[in-house]
Amino acid sequence: MKAAAKKYNTTYKKKIDIHRDTFLPRRSPKEIIQCSGCGAFYHRRHWTLVSPAGFNPPVHVHPVYCPACKKIKERCPSGEVDLLGVGAGDRGEVLRILRNEERRAREKNPLERIMRLAGAEGGWKVETTTEKLAQRLGRALCKARGGKVAYRWSHNNKFLRVLWRNEAAGERV
Repeated sequence: MKAAAKKYNTTYKKKIDIHRDTFLPRRSPKEIIQCSGCGAFYHRRHWTLVSPAGFNPPVHVHPVYCPACKKIKERCPSGEVDLLGVGAGDRGEVLRILRNEERRAREKNPLERIMRLAGAEGGWKVETTTEKLAQRLGRALCKARGGKVAYRWSHNNKFLRVLWRNEAAGERV
């Protein structure tokens, strides 16, 4: 006797992705642009840190900023990492882990940056320009220092809150 196929309710899922990042340009410019804030280049619909061949530094009448610089100026993060149980002796190492992971991520995508590091309620709060970088930071901390990590995605996966707890410091999970 053959078992009937299980039916899944998919009415809650959206059929199309209607969200569009408002910080990305609507139309691709014809020329090469350089960000006035970080120096990244926009060429052929991609942001890169390497100057394209044949690029002459243009004189911009109006400053042009990349989406990451705009997010930093307007303080509009797409990811947030909460670090709990970081002792005074471990702060240097945790900061080094975060900066190294940001550098690696930025080599692939220059729009992935740490916006702000701030102390908050017995730990740290790290704001990032992309949700993917927040996920990478949580995974890197868990791999290097142990502890527990939890990911909380918002509706449509456009904002990520990562909670990392250091169990070695005596934090409860």
